[in-house]
Amino acid sequence: MQFLNPAAFYLLGVIPIVVALHFLKLRRHTYLVPSILLWHSTDEDRRANVPFQRLRNLLLPLLQVLFLLLVTFSVARPALRSPGFMAGRAILIVDNSASMLAVEAGQTRLNLAKQAALKHIEQVSATGGMMLMVTSTSKSDAYIQEAFTSDTSKLQSAIENITPTHIPRDLRPVFDAAARYSESPQDTIFFISDNFENLPDISLPIHKIGVGADAENIGIVNFSVEIVADRYEVLVGIQNFTDTLREIDVQLAVENVHLDERTTSIPPGKTKSVLFSGDPIGLEQRVISVHLRLEDDFTLDNSASAILPAVSPLRILLVSDNQNSLLPQLLNSYGNHTKLNTVTPSDYHGTNDEDIAIFDGGTPSGQEAFGGFSEVTSGTHLIFFNPGSNLPFIAAESRSVETDTGIERVIKTNETHPLMANVSLRRLQVRGSTHRRLPLSGYSLVETENGALIWLGSEADSQFLVFEFDAFNPRLSTFATSIDGPLFVYQCLAWFEARSTLLRPLASDATRTQHAFRTGEQVKITPIGGGTTLSVQKPDKKRVSVVDAIFAETDQVGVYTLFVNGTQLEQFTVNLLNVQVSALSHSAIAPMPEVPAATVDGFQPMTQEVWRIPALLAFIVLLLEWWFYHREGISVRGDVLSKGAA
Repeated sequence: MQFLNPAAFYLLGVIPIVVALHFLKLRRHTYLVPSILLWHSTDEDRRANVPFQRLRNLLLPLLQVLFLLLVTFSVARPALRSPGFMAGRAILIVDNSASMLAVEAGQTRLNLAKQAALKHIEQVSATGGMMLMVTSTSKSDAYIQEAFTSDTSKLQSAIENITPTHIPRDLRPVFDAAARYSESPQDTIFFISDNFENLPDISLPIHKIGVGADAENIGIVNFSVEIVADRYEVLVGIQNFTDTLREIDVQLAVENVHLDERTTSIPPGKTKSVLFSGDPIGLEQRVISVHLRLEDDFTLDNSASAILPAVSPLRILLVSDNQNSLLPQLLNSYGNHTKLNTVTPSDYHGTNDEDIAIFDGGTPSGQEAFGGFSEVTSGTHLIFFNPGSNLPFIAAESRSVETDTGIERVIKTNETHPLMANVSLRRLQVRGSTHRRLPLSGYSLVETENGALIWLGSEADSQFLVFEFDAFNPRLSTFATSIDGPLFVYQCLAWFEARSTLLRPLASDATRTQHAFRTGEQVKITPIGGGTTLSVQKPDKKRVSVVDAIFAETDQVGVYTLFVNGTQLEQFTVNLLNVQVSALSHSAIAPMPEVPAATVDGFQPMTQEVWRIPALLAFIVLLLEWWFYHREGISVRGDVLSKGAA
């Protein structure tokens, strides 16, 4: 505490004067009495005026001295100092991502973060106000919990209302949003989290407030459910993030009914796979889940679920009259669920309800088979082999092609695209290829010196893959006779098959169990038809409308249900399956200290005057002194009157 007007303490010199006057003051009272014989002795009157005789009644002088002390204390302007006064605006960001649900000492890290935030707003004050934001939200525009305000009660209420999410944190969007609300270089971000790795590089200073400590966890990091050779296969990857060998019981359930159980030992820091297999009869399209029977500090990754898929046929239409092509044999070998329908160009009249339509341009009539995108049913994906100039749905400058009859070699491949995973086409040699200027939607996968040899494009709700050469003519290319060529075609079919389902991930192209997604992932819903209303019921039973066939609120682990016009159509699941989150990294940064050490970072101690409190107490003491004084006078007069009556 400090005093802004210390000169006021000179007023304390008045206290001895008041005390002296109290003792020296002669108090004579005149009373009308019938006879002086009523008084025992005139000497009593004399002793009553002796100065130190007043020590017998000290209440009034004590109250008067206390009054002077409080008045002096108030005039001296006492003030409290706290370390968080700053110029500009303050932006408080609280991490509410999945890892903040780890439990430590009976509380989640998010609760610890809320306590740190409440303490922070008591210590820090900004001239431009403070705004509260969170790191994880199902809606991209909902990071702000409370706009800039200096009302502490509003900030406290907003902090208490922060809800946890199961989404792995992505700091770039929220920090970019915070930077957009900045008005001056004096603005500051305060970030409360359990991990400060890979913070975005922004212009604003970031003050870190750490919560959380070491936490032990064992979690599911991989999970897949498939039907293989008339049996279901559930593969679970479990990682031990502790430093001791752990023995885990793994339980398999269908619709929460126990089905099977395994026990496995996992060394520290290692991952162990557990496989369940059995007869799928009666289990198709039901929720199959795996649970770890253990107690650790993070329960969110102790279970995972998926819809056991039914084997649905993949309908492929092949438009070709090329008798020398190896393509039909390759398509038939893709899987037992493949339904191949081969027609000649003259018998082709549209894609109908096929999942994939393939146009083999190995002959002149094959190159001319495709008549336009109006023939394609919405959602049907296309593959063109050596189409020449017959791609009428793209811009005119991309239709014209140049043909090179010499041997061309691959100089570049896009190895980051999922279609190129585990595939090497660097040694591919072709003769008689074409090259063109790619359309705006074109995405090159394999290139020669003359341009794109294999490229990917999109049109409306369909995607198409173009081979600018006759891939299945052994005399013109080594594609069909190599190992990687057929593997690349298989991956293309799997990639298009995944996009032929009702539900699929919007941004990720990785091969995975159908209708099983990760938290925070956007779900693309295949168009069902005009005039339909889509909605999704989340695990907490909340119903959310779907806009533009994109569902983004996958912020909870569990089972979701898709409704069309109020009727249940499909279910899908959402799991965590994130190694970085399950590792439960923590920060060693301590919470913000309660001393003015932040001054070195640009803060100044905040001064709050509290003179009103001693002033109010002084007024109360003055009232008490007045009351006791008049009460004493009334008591004395009462005694005299009683003596006179006697």
